[in-house]
Amino acid sequence: MKNGWTRRSLSDITTKIGSGATPKGGRASYKQSGISLIRSLNVHDGEFRMKNLAFIDNTQAKQLDNVVVEAEDVLLNITGASIARCCVVPEEVLPARVNQHVTILRPDATQLLPRFLQYLLVSRDYKHQLLTAGGAGATRQALTKGLLESFGVKFPKTPEQRQIVGILDEAFDGIATAQANAEKNLQNARALFERHLNAVFTQRGDGWVEKNLGEVAEFKNGLNYTKNSDGQTLPVVGVGDFQSNYVVPIENLQSATIDGILNDNYAIRRNDILTVRSNGSKELVGRCMLVPDVSEVTSYSGFIIRIRVDTAEIAPRILLHFMKSSGTRDRLTRAGGGANISNINQRKLSSLPVSIPPFKKQEKIANRLDELSNETQRLETIYQRKLDALDELKKSLLHQAFSGELTTDSKATEHVLANGGK
Repeated sequence: MKNGWTRRSLSDITTKIGSGATPKGGRASYKQSGISLIRSLNVHDGEFRMKNLAFIDNTQAKQLDNVVVEAEDVLLNITGASIARCCVVPEEVLPARVNQHVTILRPDATQLLPRFLQYLLVSRDYKHQLLTAGGAGATRQALTKGLLESFGVKFPKTPEQRQIVGILDEAFDGIATAQANAEKNLQNARALFERHLNAVFTQRGDGWVEKNLGEVAEFKNGLNYTKNSDGQTLPVVGVGDFQSNYVVPIENLQSATIDGILNDNYAIRRNDILTVRSNGSKELVGRCMLVPDVSEVTSYSGFIIRIRVDTAEIAPRILLHFMKSSGTRDRLTRAGGGANISNINQRKLSSLPVSIPPFKKQEKIANRLDELSNETQRLETIYQRKLDALDELKKSLLHQAFSGELTTDSKATEHVLANGGK
């Protein structure tokens, strides 16, 4: 332990540790305004998110009078996928209560500053300790009040706490600026390519024609199989393989066992296009990939439709870019009112109007779109790496802070402050 730092359990340095409940009536009883009901989806590491904030009325709030949130309270998620996320409550949320998935940690300000506690609990080492405390190394599913009360933390006197919080606040402001710039650049790169892609298929040119997709392609739904199927085992393209890929990742496919022996009609071949037919995540519906060379018999799951084009009419790469454009995806995946739909079918694909350039121009257009797509993906990789590096820098600074290594002349901190806005 660093000289001058003290170790105490949370019960010794907090005046309140407590979680709430969902008011009677559940979500259906939430209001458009009133007293804030803070849920786990509002609490993120070092950040309170206003989106999806729920509200309850005075009668419902009285049921939760034991968990009235006060200014500078530290909020900690204690269950679910976001377990151990932590932040200080912003004053604009008050008056507020918490539900059963969030606990209030109210530090004794004479011993422990709220923002210091927040930073401490979101640091990598302390989060790991929280998640594995008393669990023989296994990740916990819930943080109980008893566990939190006995949980030990190390901290210096309040003047040094203020100094550490000041350094972290300033450094994290720089990181936030750099992250915002990187995210904006990432969005701009995607938007620039998307605008060009849409322009190609809307502005068109001499000799372009429009046909329904069913006139230049045929369709087939994929295989249905279960864990009890007992037949041929082979590589199968699944919905999880799509992501943002342009080409099927043939070398990384999972194998599956089907019923009997694969019918040739279900095998994919070079230049087939696969599209997601149905998925619980509506954002995945309509995503497409092109099949490259296939060295062994490979199929695709029942949540996917295979599009096999007439290559005398349209080059598969042109059709792929057309299918991946936002204009086409909107026509395929939007219902009345603009809401996303959870599935598409062969009939909808067959009636989709397709813009087709003259055959002699198709390869040239496809090559240009491939080049722009590759450049966009290169830029996306650069910006994503920067975002990952900034996130790792935050974790490093937090580790330094609570291992007693962070000082006012920290080189990492100086680097962030010097470059955070660039």
